[in-house]
Amino acid sequence: MTKYFKKIIFIFSGFLFFLHGAKSPEFKLSWPTPNPSFAKGLGYSTFLQKTGPEKSFSSGAFGCVRNNGYKFHEGLDLYPVKRDKKGKAIDLIYSAMDGVVSHVNSVASYSAYGKYIVIEHTSVTPSLYSLYAHLYSIADGIKIGTKVKVAQTIGQMGNTSSGYHIPLSRSHLHFEIGLRLTDQFQKWYDKKSFRTKNRHGNFSGFNLVGLDPIEFFASYKQKSISSPIDFLNKLPVTVVARVKSSKVPDFALRYPSLCDVKNRAGNSWDVTFGPYGIPLKIVRSTENLTTRQKDIEILKFNSETQKKPCRRLVTQKGSIYYPSEQLQTYIELLFGV
Repeated sequence: MTKYFKKIIFIFSGFLFFLHGAKSPEFKLSWPTPNPSFAKGLGYSTFLQKTGPEKSFSSGAFGCVRNNGYKFHEGLDLYPVKRDKKGKAIDLIYSAMDGVVSHVNSVASYSAYGKYIVIEHTSVTPSLYSLYAHLYSIADGIKIGTKVKVAQTIGQMGNTSSGYHIPLSRSHLHFEIGLRLTDQFQKWYDKKSFRTKNRHGNFSGFNLVGLDPIEFFASYKQKSISSPIDFLNKLPVTVVARVKSSKVPDFALRYPSLCDVKNRAGNSWDVTFGPYGIPLKIVRSTENLTTRQKDIEILKFNSETQKKPCRRLVTQKGSIYYPSEQLQTYIELLFGV
């Protein structure tokens, strides 16, 4: 690439978009379906699958978009642009970035995600996971350990799922990007009273915390980030919690750009959570907490980021803030408490 032709390469389902006049980012990014609507700047109705005929297209977006804002949706639901004569979606699905396949669920009845793939993108900072769910089929050669390139075909869109029926007419790709909380998920799972077996190792949905893919892709498209850490650093802080633990969480080792594990005298950590609970920073505290002090203390809370009813991180009794059940779960997973 010559000095006369510096550009950002933005890949959308095999098409290259050249954005001039900006510093190139450290990674290439691909929209995961053949639909070019987002790249063209078109609205939700041109690429999101709504949850029913009477629902708004925003019901396929990320966040508190289900059940009148009381149910959280971790990713995007992307509808097909091509169908066969029987109405079956035939869109191919593409890897969002270079990465390594970390999980493949080829049995639809094993998960509400149906047939799904998780890819970890360790060449970006911090490394991210991406998840592709409700697939009709998984491409040949896609298995755990397979290295994939950005925009490589990894499967075909479908409507597979367990526990609930997705009509053929609402076939879609459920797509997520985010961070993984722990390498020791099974230990946490075994302590709970779940009735079903964990068939997905560390890649159960409980252990994955997403960011808003539309905001992430938009930031890339607008040339406002050069790496994922830039995006995460711009997210608003929802909660800062102090956690009593002498253990170094494996999250800190997996995502060193988000953590400070320098030796300090304290036996606690200050953990910063962004929207809906994505961990943004974990820093070892200087505080040496006593046995009488709380295992989790809320140090800061931004109520402006928790106006919607779903996935609340903090509850309030009088003037005192407490971790919600959701935040408690995230901290349990991070620290193995």
